[in-house]
Amino acid sequence: MDQLEDFKDTESMNSRPDTLQALFHLVLGAVFFVGSVALFGGLAVAIGSYLYYGEIGDASQLSNLVNALTTKPVALKIFVFVSSSLPLIAAAFLACIFIKATPKHYLSLGWPKNGKWFLIAMLFVFVCVPLMGLMLDINKLIDFSQWPDFYEWLQTQESINHGMYEAMIGEEGTMSLLTSILFMALAPALAEEIFFRGFLMNALNGIFKNMHVSIVVTAVLFSLIHLQFTKIIPMFFLAVSFGYAAYWTGSIWTSITAHFINNALAVGQLYFITDGDYTKALEQGASLPLAVSLGLLSIAILIFAYMQKNADTKTHNFYV
Repeated sequence: MDQLEDFKDTESMNSRPDTLQALFHLVLGAVFFVGSVALFGGLAVAIGSYLYYGEIGDASQLSNLVNALTTKPVALKIFVFVSSSLPLIAAAFLACIFIKATPKHYLSLGWPKNGKWFLIAMLFVFVCVPLMGLMLDINKLIDFSQWPDFYEWLQTQESINHGMYEAMIGEEGTMSLLTSILFMALAPALAEEIFFRGFLMNALNGIFKNMHVSIVVTAVLFSLIHLQFTKIIPMFFLAVSFGYAAYWTGSIWTSITAHFINNALAVGQLYFITDGDYTKALEQGASLPLAVSLGLLSIAILIFAYMQKNADTKTHNFYV
């Protein structure tokens, strides 16, 4: 178990909270998240209906509105941003405000203090990224068809997700590419890292007192919330790499940067390689030869061991 350094938010905390308070903070964050989803979901419907119909609609129009917005890529991107990314950011910051913690400290929003550890952590992530194909092959070993109802739901969900990604691309062009990088690469990276590697990983570390467990549990929740079970293992694997990148450098800007670059590469693949075909993009992400994958895995393990032993900027424990 890592012995994490003590941390006190001297600006706002008179004493460091304990395990029970960490659990309360976690529940509080979940409540704020649910509330933010409802609030920003309604706002997204209002904005989307105004952009498409020229008038503000309500939640009862959600299904028809989403289908209508598939013909307006920019409006669809804004709708997804407001309904999916903003709730994550709002929940994290509202939790910080409520517990009187400085967001910069609690969410690890300070810049990485050591360029060397930042670069090595980034290298770790991008050695792990090509292993996503291997993880996807492992995922395919799960026979979801043995649960017919769940399998049917999975196929429907996958079809909807693929259609949404392709609709957001729309007609390829400079403006489409720029808005895709903004709304499909940068916004999700910021929102997901602030909530998962910032708020959630910190709160879980307060409960488990073990950053390794916190990183893994956060990665599990990250994978589950995306509801893409045919890719759940590669998503979990990537989330773990993001977690360690943030932990080793003491800053979620490391994981935000890695997450953004990964998303941007995926957007670039859709624009320049697969002509907007998301299914084709997944197929091209097939695993590397086994020998190459094992070589990359060995490098990742070596980097992991080196960083665990030597990185001196690891995330401090906010809790007792």
